[in-house]
Amino acid sequence: RTVTKWQVDHPHMWASPGVASGLYDYIQRNVWSTNGAYARFMYHSPVASCLAQLGETTEVRIATDLLMVNPNKGFKWHQDNQNGPVTFDKALRFWVTLDDTPFDHGAPVYIKGSHENTCVPESAVFVDISTGELAQLATNLLEFRPKAGDLLVWHPRTIHKIDGPSTQDWGTRLRRVLGGTVILGDAPYMGEGKALFSDLGRHALQNGDPLKGPLFPRIYPSSVKEERLARERGECTRTWEGVLRLMSNMAASAQQMASFTNVLNVDKKPPAVEDSDSQGGRAG
Repeated sequence: RTVTKWQVDHPHMWASPGVASGLYDYIQRNVWSTNGAYARFMYHSPVASCLAQLGETTEVRIATDLLMVNPNKGFKWHQDNQNGPVTFDKALRFWVTLDDTPFDHGAPVYIKGSHENTCVPESAVFVDISTGELAQLATNLLEFRPKAGDLLVWHPRTIHKIDGPSTQDWGTRLRRVLGGTVILGDAPYMGEGKALFSDLGRHALQNGDPLKGPLFPRIYPSSVKEERLARERGECTRTWEGVLRLMSNMAASAQQMASFTNVLNVDKKPPAVEDSDSQGGRAG
């Protein structure tokens, strides 16, 4: 919590687009790459071993993470597809909650069995649960009210939502979550032609190449020294090369990009930002 407060008080430059959308009070992707404390948490906490057991794998790597503070609008029914350059079958989603769920909103709700649906395209983000087989599946909802320190894990194709406060303002309350996607076992890179906000580092990977290396660091069974050192040298952050790759892929991902516009709020102004590594220095 102390580290998260520091990060919010010292927003990174890459957080400004997400904050400007009005979806969250603060949101930053791949915070592990810029904030040493989050990197150490992923390297050394029990989260990695929990994900390995649930994914039934001998190796776990970070595809992307996401620090989220106060979802003002909530997120209506959707599937996660900003998972990094990894296929659904080689990934797991996770949430580590830093605060108790409020009694009247903020609880994540999942449609049981929806990860096996055949009616939602992989490129879709927001979905209509009254259509196709989802209409029947949606009769079986699972609501969770995690407390501080709880871990939620789900399949990336699972349809779910979270409702924000009716006022779209959390006031003095806080809902802080470190979430993201991990890579299970030996997975191929599958990022070509996709607009991925989580794949903006400098690399020459092509579809089918092994999805490994400092940009996708191993956290189970242990971290890799060379990958940790690359992070310390600042080699794992977003680059303009990666931004250009994202822009070139946006046309191919037009459907996905259009889906995001359903919840954007361009009126909210972003805070001042900083471009520096956070409290605790660069992680070792």
